[in-house]
Amino acid sequence: MDYEDMEAAVLKGFVRDRQLITIALNQGFSPELLPSPVARRLCNSMIDLYLARGGEVISEVTVRNHLETQGALNAEMEHYLRAVLAMRPPDAGRMMTYVDSLRNRDSRERLQTLHDQLGAFLGGGDGAQGDLIQFTTEMLHKLIELQKRRVRQHIGPVTDVIASLTEDVARLAGAGGILGFSISPFERLNALLSGLRRGFYYGLAGAPRRGKTNFVLELAMHVATNHHVPCLYYSWEQTSRVLAARLLAKETGIDPATILVGGKPGGEPITDRLHAAQERMARFTPYLFLVEGSRQDTLNRIRTHAYNIMQEFQTNDIAIFLDYLQKIPLDDHMDDWKARTDLISTALAELSLELNIPVFAISPLDKEGCRLDERPAEAEQEYSEYARPTMHHSMGSGDLEYDLDVAMVLAKDWKATGELHQFLETRAKSANVDPDTIPKIDIVNLFVDKNRDAPAASSYIVQYAFFVTLNKFVELDYKQTKEYQADFHGFAKLQQIYAYLLDTGLLTKPEPART
Repeated sequence: MDYEDMEAAVLKGFVRDRQLITIALNQGFSPELLPSPVARRLCNSMIDLYLARGGEVISEVTVRNHLETQGALNAEMEHYLRAVLAMRPPDAGRMMTYVDSLRNRDSRERLQTLHDQLGAFLGGGDGAQGDLIQFTTEMLHKLIELQKRRVRQHIGPVTDVIASLTEDVARLAGAGGILGFSISPFERLNALLSGLRRGFYYGLAGAPRRGKTNFVLELAMHVATNHHVPCLYYSWEQTSRVLAARLLAKETGIDPATILVGGKPGGEPITDRLHAAQERMARFTPYLFLVEGSRQDTLNRIRTHAYNIMQEFQTNDIAIFLDYLQKIPLDDHMDDWKARTDLISTALAELSLELNIPVFAISPLDKEGCRLDERPAEAEQEYSEYARPTMHHSMGSGDLEYDLDVAMVLAKDWKATGELHQFLETRAKSANVDPDTIPKIDIVNLFVDKNRDAPAASSYIVQYAFFVTLNKFVELDYKQTKEYQADFHGFAKLQQIYAYLLDTGLLTKPEPART
């Protein structure tokens, strides 16, 4: 596509969709990038309408009326406007490509002009006899102006920031102190993180079988439910069918394997339960996108997907979840695993800031981290909150924890898991119930090891019951430091956990068998 068609396509996008104007302006677009005077006049009219008309759609009729009011709808403008309206409108991803191309062309043309002026001065042209200091000063001003045009971020005084914060107070007054997207019913983690915040980069590490994918999938589900904002969940590990089965399992209480095979042979039909669950899940499913990651889904492709979804939903609010970080493909091959991980992590941090959205990435642990998590504390060892993996044990980790705004690690609490299993087994035996019918539950601790701008909290460890077969997490409580002490008696807490799980309906009270 030549530059004239590119300009016309950009302007057709502006007529078609206000969100495209928002995206383009945020990425440094200005009418001066269009060399054609008639294109600049039309573009200025569209931006005037965009700024003056709030939520109104910019249509062909409103553009024509505005041009007539300005006295700008002459024969030349009429001819150009018809050409623009005949173009195919771009989606948000193509719009970004066109804006970048126009900015690059503008920069090259300005550099060429400076090159010609410098050559004329040095070659004895009209400016050769001028003052050297004056000439170089003018050239420096033009270079600085060119540099400003290439920088997307607007730099302003702190006055602007303080004014924005003051205006946000009223908006946040009813949000319960949560700065980001609420992840309720994970209330303790919600308070600890102040929700999933815009412009923040989150990381979650853990050993295999600790439920990393299920946990992050639940976070995406909660954001989509609570806010009706698009959530993109990329997986390079699971298919969309498997992930959807896990979502159904959380809602129905039927394990994903049974759902995928259509029910147990000779068992009760599950179709009605699935249809009922599907209706209940409609509160979030239109906003949750499960993407099977491929070699083509590089960070540039993910950015394009994000812009297109933002355009489709007419919103700047979106959340991205990545499972997992080390699987994200790069445009160019890189053998160094550590350098590759660092490059991806840095790019994700930049993406969260560029789009001003939460970006959440999962990371597996290396062999040492898995060993720390999979070996339960032996009797002679001290039961300690520090005898566990950290984000530094992430596979290929180098500067990963330094890039992250929030670093979290899931680790199995072997002691609490064993005590809960023994407690449930005792309850079952006292009621003459087969202990094999007890659901498999792991007590998992979520350690929030880094939490930028963190609000005050009673603990940085949140404890969950992970129902392994149902792929479901239930938030229990904070885990306090005193619980690691040798003289701590956890029976009262076990009773509280048991009562809570009965209330949720995920556990049923064992009833004695009738004789």
